[in-house]
Amino acid sequence: MDFRQEAQQRFEQLKENRRYLHTHPELSDQEEHTVAYICRKLKEYGLTEIIEVPKGGVLGIIHGQHPGKTVMLRADIDALPIQEPENNLTRKRLCRSSVPGVMHACGHDGHTSCLLTAADILQAHTDEFPGTVICCFERGEEAGEGVHHLLRYFKEKMPFDVCFGMHVEPAYPCGTFGISPGISNAGSLAVQFRISGRGGHASRPDLARSPVDVMLMMIQELQQIRMKNISPFEEFTLSINKITAGTQANVIPESAEFAGSARYFHPEVRQAFEQQVDRIIAGLQETYDVQIEDLGRSQGGALPLINDAEAAAIARETALTVVGEENLKPQAVTMGSESFPRYFAVAPGCYGNLGIASAESGAGAWVHNPQFDLDEGALVVGAAMHAGFAVNYLNSH
Repeated sequence: MDFRQEAQQRFEQLKENRRYLHTHPELSDQEEHTVAYICRKLKEYGLTEIIEVPKGGVLGIIHGQHPGKTVMLRADIDALPIQEPENNLTRKRLCRSSVPGVMHACGHDGHTSCLLTAADILQAHTDEFPGTVICCFERGEEAGEGVHHLLRYFKEKMPFDVCFGMHVEPAYPCGTFGISPGISNAGSLAVQFRISGRGGHASRPDLARSPVDVMLMMIQELQQIRMKNISPFEEFTLSINKITAGTQANVIPESAEFAGSARYFHPEVRQAFEQQVDRIIAGLQETYDVQIEDLGRSQGGALPLINDAEAAAIARETALTVVGEENLKPQAVTMGSESFPRYFAVAPGCYGNLGIASAESGAGAWVHNPQFDLDEGALVVGAAMHAGFAVNYLNSH
């Protein structure tokens, strides 16, 4: 099967689906109309086994000519709370969100369109592969919640042998694809603390236990961990992005909160960071007679995304036929995090980079940015890669 040609023949379909989804974005865990649209399209493409996992998303099941292994292909479907301007980097957009304050600024509309068309291609060619393909449309990726409901379903009712996904990549030109074994995305850990002290009047700070003073010292201590306790040869970032404390200039508040995000590649780096956090909390509580609650670690965070070598090899061979060696890129390693590595708890897999940038379309702004846009020509590559990976894996040994 010529995967690129099959996808190119469906280019109008790819554009239609992407533009509908882009025009009607929905935030994490609110994707009711998006789910209904996906189910409607899968039925239109001939799929008869469509499963809605409550709060998780949609699974479209495609069976090949005889039993075999199972591949899970995944796309995320939620949008972001960003107001979309009329223009992208250089020109007027081809389509624009009709929902105030909500925008597909991370390319999930493109991801979903690619997987819908891949489902159409695979359903039309079930005689060319054995086994089963699960087309997984994940809700709430930006909030990190939908994946947990899907994982529970997969582990209990529908295990798979390998998984494959991709993300739009503004650093790569339209028509290219990036894939490599090893690290792709960073793990993340929410950094969020509540400090409870004793309130009072600004004229007598000696009678109070100011949580604001302790918060400032704690932030400084946390920022020093990178320098004092983590090797300079390890990737690690920490940013504090939210601070909440007090209501009046002359009143010492009872409590203060701050929050941010830590990013890392290797589990031992996270462990070293957490050990130092525990040390800092214990020291500040004893010295300043306050209580410090760690609210971040209970959220779990995202895992590092590490591509399986064999899965990445199959994806690379697929990319050679879809985009050619001259357009095959190495993995774009990023400190951004993803829900996708959660699926590795079921089976190994890999995650690629779909090049979307072009001067002609004004696409190339970074994700989570109001100027973000994609060149729709990239959708052909994305659909072909999904279908090609599934068929090539199922036909491999």
